[in-house]
Amino acid sequence: GRGGVRGADAAFLGGVCRGVEAEPGLIPVASSRTVSGGVEGGARLGVSARGLWGPFRGTMFGVRIFHPGADSCRDRGIGSVCDRHEGVKGRECERRVIRVGGCGFAPLVCSALGGVAPRAHAFHRRVAELVAERADEGYR
Repeated sequence: GRGGVRGADAAFLGGVCRGVEAEPGLIPVASSRTVSGGVEGGARLGVSARGLWGPFRGTMFGVRIFHPGADSCRDRGIGSVCDRHEGVKGRECERRVIRVGGCGFAPLVCSALGGVAPRAHAFHRRVAELVAERADEGYR
């Protein structure tokens, strides 16, 4: 489930980034008018790290896993379902993370059957590039 994906992503990031933390807490917001985003106090994201997209740039990642056979996914293509889940996760967290946390945000949306949404694909590709770079190997 989500914990396994979160742990695997944290382990991958630990080899190439600094400050990797699984389930980082979000800074509480005193007023709901300050930053909207639908995330209550005490909320946690999947993983945070510095150095994935730039040497000092921090990013928080929210993990969401869906089952393509669920009623909410029926009669939709996998691309449409991934886009919908990325949008929902983004609306829930992105503005709050950027404004209050001062770092970037990326939803990591995965199918329970193995597929990943575009931003999750870009994340895993970038981690693979950094791993290959550290090993002095090429990556395609």
